[in-house]
Formats: sequence, C-alpha cells, structure tokens
Amino acid sequence: MDATSIVGDVDKTQIPPLNQKRILAFVNHFLVSTCTFLNEFALGCETKFVEMERQLQKTEAALIILEAKLASIPTEHHVAEEAPSTPTPSKETNPPEVPIVDTELPAEEKQPEELQAPSEFIGVRACEDLRYRKFFKMVQVGVPPPAVKQKMQSEGLEPRLLDTPDLILADGQRE
Repeated sequence: MDATSIVGDVDKTQIPPLNQKRILAFVNHFLVSTCTFLNEFALGCETKFVEMERQLQKTEAALIILEAKLASIPTEHHVAEEAPSTPTPSKETNPPEVPIVDTELPAEEKQPEELQAPSEFIGVRACEDLRYRKFFKMVQVGVPPPAVKQKMQSEGLEPRLLDTPDLILADGQRE
C-alpha cells in the first residue's frame, strides 16, 4: 500500500484541526533561527570586509611611503653631477673589471656641450636610460630584483639589463 491510498480513503472533514499554538511556535522558531543565522552571517561578512579594508589601507600607505622614498632618491644624472666634488681615483688604481664607460663619463661631463654631441651617438648606459631608470631605483630602495625583473618583462623591457647597469644601449633614451 502506498501513502496516497491511505489518505485517499479518509474523510478529511473528520480530521481534527492542528493546534494553532503549536503551529505558531514552529513558525516562530523557524523565523527566529533564520534571522539569527542571517544576522551572524552578515556580521561575519562585515567583519571580514572591515579587516580587508584595513589591510588595503595599510598597503596603500606603504605604497605611498615607498613611492615617496623612490622619488627622493637622486637619479644617476644628479649623482653624476655631484661626483666631481669628490676626489676621483687615478687610472692606475681602477680595477680591471670596471668598464671603460665609467672612466669616460667624468671626461664627458667636463667637456663643453658642443663636444658632448657625438657621445649621444654612442648610446646611453642602461641605468641612465629613461625606460630603465625607475627599475634601478626600485632595486636601490630594496625591492627584490626578481620582482623588478618581472615588472620589467610585463612592460616589454629586457629584464637582464638589471644585472648590467653599465651596459651601453644604442637605442637608449636620455632626458
């Protein structure tokens, strides 16, 4: 026998009504437990959102500080201008691994501007190139080189140049 045959034979007018207080208690219990669950869920979500907002604010503050530090670091051009005030070692004391480019730069700075024009045809050091300068600053500030190389690659630049800052770029860009 199935359930429909049992119910089908019973006269529904003869069944006593359910106790209204009991039905009301069940509905009230359902509403209270559902509201309690939804309130706890909403509170948990709000707490997580507040924590995420706090972390985002900390990250933004750290980024602003990092950008300020990065902006405060003098560029290679400014460092090169300050270099003549310090005594430069003689050519005999230079170690053999120092590239020729380093020994030629102070001479270029001492020459008049008319004589510097041919040096632009030679190229620009990687660390002085406009495209790569900010990446060398990032390394100076303390950003890990692998992260900087990944950023360089994402911008379509050659990340291996970070390892060779004195490499001369034929297509280099100056200010």
